[in-house]
Amino acid sequence: MAGSAADEEFKSGKGIVFIGMEGEGDKAQFNVSDEAKEFLETLQPPIAIASIVGKYRTGKSFLVNRMLLDVVGNGFQVGATVNSCTKGLWMWNKPLKCVQADGTVVNLLIVDTEGIGSLDADADHDAKIFALALLLSSYFIYNSVGSIDESALNSLSLVVELTKHIRTQSGNDAPETGETFSQFFPAFLWVVRDFALRLEDGNGDPISSKQYLEAALTPTQGFSEGAEVKNRIRRMLLAFFPDRDCVTLKRPIEDESQLQKLDTIDWGDLRPEFVEQVTGLRKKIYGSSPPKSLNGKNLDGHMIGWLAEAYSKSINEGASLNIGDAWAQVANSRNTKAVEEAVSLYSKLAAECKHSEMPLASKDLDDRHNDYTNRARKLLRQNSVGDDLDEFTTELNTKILGEYALLKDENEKLARESALEIAKATYAPIAAGVDSHAYETFKVFESARLKAKQEMLASVPDTPVKTEVLACFMESSVSEAAGKIESKRTLDSEAEMTSLKEQVSAAQHEASQTKIQLEKETGELKLREEHVRQDLEKTKESEQEAREEMEREKKRYEEETWELR
Repeated sequence: MAGSAADEEFKSGKGIVFIGMEGEGDKAQFNVSDEAKEFLETLQPPIAIASIVGKYRTGKSFLVNRMLLDVVGNGFQVGATVNSCTKGLWMWNKPLKCVQADGTVVNLLIVDTEGIGSLDADADHDAKIFALALLLSSYFIYNSVGSIDESALNSLSLVVELTKHIRTQSGNDAPETGETFSQFFPAFLWVVRDFALRLEDGNGDPISSKQYLEAALTPTQGFSEGAEVKNRIRRMLLAFFPDRDCVTLKRPIEDESQLQKLDTIDWGDLRPEFVEQVTGLRKKIYGSSPPKSLNGKNLDGHMIGWLAEAYSKSINEGASLNIGDAWAQVANSRNTKAVEEAVSLYSKLAAECKHSEMPLASKDLDDRHNDYTNRARKLLRQNSVGDDLDEFTTELNTKILGEYALLKDENEKLARESALEIAKATYAPIAAGVDSHAYETFKVFESARLKAKQEMLASVPDTPVKTEVLACFMESSVSEAAGKIESKRTLDSEAEMTSLKEQVSAAQHEASQTKIQLEKETGELKLREEHVRQDLEKTKESEQEAREEMEREKKRYEEETWELR
């Protein structure tokens, strides 16, 4: 269709139960489907919700499927019988990105509702469907056929019932005014199908469809009960929906036999004027659906799901749809989730710190913790609703402290491992020196160790375990080194003692041998001396004998000489 704003992703969706019904009659229960809740959880604000409400068998689902979704055969269920096909509230499970007049991009959700006034439903049931659609939407589209006449107004008599089913404040039994309700009600668009009248005033001057609506809502003269009922409906519509508009659509096709096949007929086979009007309707809805908000806060998908559950629960319990109570439940749920999101942010940042920065010095870790805490608190404020956040802030702080305790434990573990690795790496050359006996004395070793200790202290992050790890490591290292050095000294001393003993023994042996040799030599000397003495004595004896012989010879010579005289 020309002028279609629906993208292919949007059209690829399907209708899912939003608020379904279980049971029959008085035992019927409204429940938000799990599929709808899961889908809503994926949506972020701003979210606009366009709900389509109307009497059964007035082409409401055709309005949704062909005019808004622009899908053929795969939209919300459509039937050609006199019974309502859509039970409860249904939702299209693909949002449409729409750009508002101010440039805001919103996620537009389309909600179809069970046709009111069907043969198998009573007025009370219809009022509940009407109220649910009204309170959950930001753009309320009422579909009717023909014109806005007394009969059409009568079909909106459910508006009168709203004051019975809806309250804006808890504990307030006083009558509430239309102005009070209007603060919580959505924008209102009345789509009049098969409109055959001329859009002109009483003077025959052309008017817009909005002016046509305003004229139709002008109270009429008369005091009959019927006139008063209609005027009351008019006054309520005027009071409840200050933001209201109207679109009129001509009959889509002349051939009445084709009306039940509208869901599959090509756009080219429809009346050009109708196609043009549908294009304008689509642009109006896509461009004018405001974000769903409550108490000035744009709702996200999670909050919309909780709001639907709160209203459904009230209906099931037979209570009024209390906007104040529902908001309190939504706020509590939203704030509880906001705490979880804030804690998740802290945990994510802590995990990133663990994998890329830790171990950290205690001060640096405290700085990270304070930064992560501030960011988590900021996220809580952004995602929470209401002014009283003390309870949730306290809960967040408590959970963050728990996360911080885990972070500190992990940092201590990593710091301990890192400190030990650094200590081992720094001490390795010294240990090698000890093993290679490079340190002759413990004093030399201690000088090298203290220097390494200073390097370790400068390299290891300043954590509570820093001193402990280094002290334990040094204690064991010093003990081991001292033992090795002392053992080496002991071995050296023993070797030296053995050498000395060997030297002494050798000296003693040498001395002994020398003594023996001396003794031997002394004996030989004495023997030689004896021989010499004996030789001397013999010599002396020989000399004595020689002298005596000489004396005798001399005497004999003298005697002979004397005799010669």
